[in-house]
Amino acid sequence: MRGQVKIRCFTGNPENILSYQPLTDASGGRAFKLTRRGIQNKLIIASIDGINDRNEAELLKGTELFAPASALPAKTENQWSHDELTGLEARISDGRVYGRVIGLYNFGAGDILEIELAEGKTEMLPFKKPFVGNIRPDEGYLIVFPPEYVEAKEEE
Repeated sequence: MRGQVKIRCFTGNPENILSYQPLTDASGGRAFKLTRRGIQNKLIIASIDGINDRNEAELLKGTELFAPASALPAKTENQWSHDELTGLEARISDGRVYGRVIGLYNFGAGDILEIELAEGKTEMLPFKKPFVGNIRPDEGYLIVFPPEYVEAKEEE
């Protein structure tokens, strides 16, 4: 069958994505119904209803797919979605504002928070202890423990 796509899943088991349907694009305006065709190197190979050839499939390249929250399994304690973390104020343990969470990424070695600092620069911190403490999404913040940077002084 032509028009199949490869999908990188951010679920524990890649095949779980098939049980969260229908999936939508970021705007929520377009729905996608997937049918599993295979697995290749942790990627799901699927056909999408209404996508019948390679050209149509290629137009979807880079499209992020989203599952409705109601279709997801119940969260465990200390499990957070990207939506819950993005936008939270990042505070140091003494309550001072350090910045604001603007993204959460995983490049293969674990989750990383991207924090926009007050002066506009950004910093990335591993999303694990000892870098992240209490997370209070209902109160709009989380506690971070940024590493201390040491500047080398030139010896005279």
